[in-house]
Amino acid sequence: MTAPDLHKLVDREIADIRHVYGAKDCILYALGLGLGSQASGPDLRYVYEENLRAVPTLLAVLASSSDWMRDSGTGIRWEKLVALSHDICLSAPLPTSGSVLGRTTVDSVHDRGAERGAIINWRRAVIDEVSGKELGTITAQALARANGGFGGEPPVRRSHPGFPPRDADYLIEWTTQPDQALLYRLSGDFNPLHADPEVAVEAGLERPILHGLCNLGIAAIAAGRDWPGGLPLLRSIGARYTDVFYPGDTLKTEVWHENGVAVFRCTSGRTRRTVLDDGVATFFSATNATEET
Repeated sequence: MTAPDLHKLVDREIADIRHVYGAKDCILYALGLGLGSQASGPDLRYVYEENLRAVPTLLAVLASSSDWMRDSGTGIRWEKLVALSHDICLSAPLPTSGSVLGRTTVDSVHDRGAERGAIINWRRAVIDEVSGKELGTITAQALARANGGFGGEPPVRRSHPGFPPRDADYLIEWTTQPDQALLYRLSGDFNPLHADPEVAVEAGLERPILHGLCNLGIAAIAAGRDWPGGLPLLRSIGARYTDVFYPGDTLKTEVWHENGVAVFRCTSGRTRRTVLDDGVATFFSATNATEET
């Protein structure tokens, strides 16, 4: 049987997604990351409507949909699809409300071989519907595990500046809640792998796992803890997903400040496996902030 040629995804037209969001969406997303466990302090600004700030990585769930991957016309075996990486880049600090359009395109597809699947590189621009300005972009690599063997160029690994040859400058431990995936999924990712124990076990997992983008959001919080201006000034963040992470476990983030960026990796405190690798975060200049953070 001939393998579906996923190269055709590059020319496929994907319908725009419209999303009107506001304070409730900002707060729900922040709670899904685990912010708000304290009744006061700097984290309160993300979970309380008074002087509310949007967590910058909220951009990743605005106007988001994976329906195009589930369309039978693509040839993707979506039940075998896994995320390999995400990179989030903001044009400016994210507003706490707005009407946005998500415009998704597939940049390239790479065949790893008949038994190794295919890499899909896709991009979503989030555009303010009123001004037409781009608020930011999300780029990602997805592995279609059951779709290799159609031919073409092999994939190229995403770049990373490397980790300094010293101990991390900061180590931040973030203990997640056992029900955290159930809360985070309300921001838009309803994959049953994060909620249904039977689906998780069928996929060879202990139980439902936490979303990769949730882990990346937690890493963003960690990367911003000791940066001038902190999390509100996050400009970009990205990493590779290297292992699954279970709700209730502790995510340990090692952060190095090097050459004007924060590089990081995350491990599970229980399994001691690396969950996120090759992480990089950048920040807007604190001198350009319009309000105190």
